[in-house]
Amino acid sequence: MRRGKIVVFLFGVIAMLALLCAFFPADGLWGLRFARLDDIFAAPEPEGPSPEELIEQRRQAILAAEREEYLAFFQTDPARFYLPEDDLHYFDSLFVALEHAKEEPLRVIHYGDSQIEEGRITGTIRSRLQERFGGSGPGMMPARRHATRQFGSNASVELARYFAFGDPSYRAGGRLYGPYGDFVRLDTTVTLSFYPVRNRESEPPTFERLTFLAGNLHSNLSVNYRGERVQVEPGEALSIVRFELPDSTQRASLTVSGYADLYGVLLDGKDGVRVDNVPMRGSGGTFFTRLDERQLREFYEQENVRLLLLQFGGNSMPSMKTDKSVSDNLAGIRRQIRYLQRLAPKARIVFIGPSDMATTISGQRRTYPRLPAFVDSLKVSVTQCGAAYWDIFGVMGGEESMKAWVAAKPPLAGPDYIHFTVAGAQRVSELFCDAFFLYYDYYRWRREHDAE
Repeated sequence: MRRGKIVVFLFGVIAMLALLCAFFPADGLWGLRFARLDDIFAAPEPEGPSPEELIEQRRQAILAAEREEYLAFFQTDPARFYLPEDDLHYFDSLFVALEHAKEEPLRVIHYGDSQIEEGRITGTIRSRLQERFGGSGPGMMPARRHATRQFGSNASVELARYFAFGDPSYRAGGRLYGPYGDFVRLDTTVTLSFYPVRNRESEPPTFERLTFLAGNLHSNLSVNYRGERVQVEPGEALSIVRFELPDSTQRASLTVSGYADLYGVLLDGKDGVRVDNVPMRGSGGTFFTRLDERQLREFYEQENVRLLLLQFGGNSMPSMKTDKSVSDNLAGIRRQIRYLQRLAPKARIVFIGPSDMATTISGQRRTYPRLPAFVDSLKVSVTQCGAAYWDIFGVMGGEESMKAWVAAKPPLAGPDYIHFTVAGAQRVSELFCDAFFLYYDYYRWRREHDAE
């Protein structure tokens, strides 16, 4: 059969089928049924959600699961931050500042008791923040002999030291203790030297800016760095002298002459995050209200202080033998937080509570009897004041956990059952940073998905 006849035949068959579909009764005839033309050519009705709707449903389910993971940590994990009114936006202004630290440098000050001596805990916080947001330098170094695990300072002359905390015999009278509550009194010429302490754990920090702090000037003060001499006249509550240094400086020295109180030297990078370690042996953290309001406010403003870490409570525990002593201590801490909030309104405040501490009771090492209740009360007091709380006691494992930290291999706490070893301080500081950055990740997650 020729090709043309085949085509005509096929189209004829199709035409006959089309006529049957068009005119065959819809209910059928003699048990036979044919499909209707509108059924054949009509677009099929979709069943269920469209692909776009399905994709959005899956996306929302994933986001909900991600959010639940964050919230599960924030609500139940011992390493979480206890926030005022459980407000997960509490750190948002700090996170914004951290993200812009390369354009507008900011400062973090870690005040604490002997748990943070030698830069323990602070050193890890500094390195983690600077790694993520930029910055360099060891921060504040006292104008006297002092050393951390990474950096040291020395003075050519031993000067009388005064501080606003601890032993009252070291009080100077008045309130001009500087922003760190600690100073040396100059009445001669002194050369201050700053140098790296090399160890196997990390490279020594570098810096590009030196800031000298002094107050209570009784005459002109001469500050000399490598031939660059600055004369400072009396009159200011806080005298600040800055020198720009070559990149990646690791050593520096300056010579100071006159009669004044020297508050310290800041060794920082040109931008990013600057972190100060301020250990205060014997302090219970209730000394801030003894410091001059003008000096603190001016320093916090000029240095753009955006985070204050207050790590106290352990030194107060042995003397808390009555309910009144506990309530008095809590009231004192509330006063300090409110005072600092007034002087540093842009700063977020985190109170880092005491660790587990053991004493001898009936011949056995046991947690101080009032410590668990004190920690619970601290959480409430601190957050009600509008500050955040981080619970080392809970992170360690709670009551009786100190014994396990002392018995660990290597030991994570010392034989006094109070202080962390270097290894223990490292574990605690890493947990603090991990928790803090989880809140930052959640902030970024919220910002990304709230914008969609």
